[in-house]
Amino acid sequence: MTYPVETVTITLYTPIKDAASNEITQLSMREPKVFDRIRQSYLKGTPEENEADMIAGLCEVHPDIIKNLTTADYRQLEDQFIVFTAPPSARAEARKALASMRADMREAAMTQHLASGIFSAE
Repeated sequence: MTYPVETVTITLYTPIKDAASNEITQLSMREPKVFDRIRQSYLKGTPEENEADMIAGLCEVHPDIIKNLTTADYRQLEDQFIVFTAPPSARAEARKALASMRADMREAAMTQHLASGIFSAE
């Protein structure tokens, strides 16, 4: 028995090409089911590889597509996975909370880099 699940389309910051050289600018991710988590537990890769494989399944693409994303694009998919773990009625608030947290993290990282001299303020 299957139930309707939410699907979200994520626009990539950096488009990529698949094995046939088709440009991919967006990925659609479906809401995970318990089966997806169980399947992930049987994989023999590292936790990071297994997570990328699970996300590939949720997006219905080959794992190589996910592995070739930029970190920023992969972060979008990770964030959406986290949002999907919230009850449907709380997902809008979860999206806002994640966006705020990510903005705070970027600001803290930039402040740290400026203080260390890695980047200049100019």
